[in-house]
Amino acid sequence: MKTIPYIEYTEIEASATNQWYYMSHLGDACAAMDSHRTSAYAICLLSKGEIQVESDLFVQKAQAPAIFTIAPSAIRKFTDLGTSYDARIFFFRKEVFLKGQADVHYLDKFDFFEKTGQQVVALDSDQYQKFKTYFDLVHEKILDTAPHTSDIIRSLIYIVLHELEDVHQSRSPDPAPPVDRGNHILSQFKALLSEHFIQERQVSFYADKIHLTPKYFSTVIREVSGKTAGEWINEMLLLESKVRLQNKKQTIAQIAYDLNFSDPSHFGKFFKKHAGINPLEYRS
Repeated sequence: MKTIPYIEYTEIEASATNQWYYMSHLGDACAAMDSHRTSAYAICLLSKGEIQVESDLFVQKAQAPAIFTIAPSAIRKFTDLGTSYDARIFFFRKEVFLKGQADVHYLDKFDFFEKTGQQVVALDSDQYQKFKTYFDLVHEKILDTAPHTSDIIRSLIYIVLHELEDVHQSRSPDPAPPVDRGNHILSQFKALLSEHFIQERQVSFYADKIHLTPKYFSTVIREVSGKTAGEWINEMLLLESKVRLQNKKQTIAQIAYDLNFSDPSHFGKFFKKHAGINPLEYRS
């Protein structure tokens, strides 16, 4: 089976930098590429024409004016439908965006990034003009080298996310259907994980808290989310590590002990295994 490649937005154009955000025209960025993944969130504003959007094998057609969102690591592919189109795509990295945010699960509440069928949203003319204004502001600030550019872009992303949430809620006035047992267990697990992941890394701890056997708990989590409970725990710990490494006032040793690793070496091995580089390389 052909491996689905990771294509980072920093590799897309020679002029791209290692910033945590990046904006480009979709055709220049990745529309000409085959199926691929990136480690960044993506928000795309389609101003003209139409394009086919594929996210984790779910296919939707986007017709302007529209906006669509794609979660990190989702397999994505964009197909030209034979007509000219104009779209700008904006990427941002979760771990840096969350700097200063107390809730590391903050982005999870915006389920339009991952929920099947909700990635593409048609816009009316007023909504389109509003999002165009935000995208113009982001583009303007990306070209700026002022000291607070990064903070301003972070604030604009917050605005875009909440505006998108309002659009989604306006299209779904009916109460959400009851959550099935599997999703309820996943929801409980995520809430417990947010509270205990630094101290508790054993799957059995979370299973016991929900009054389930570890075997049944693990089976449900895998079936509902596609990931094991252990992967959830490791991903949470890795994200927290990345967020803390943004603060260069803290030494790597301090971060290791604060995250309940026995020593900095153990932390370094964990980070290298799951991030592919060591903490010092990540921080540089």
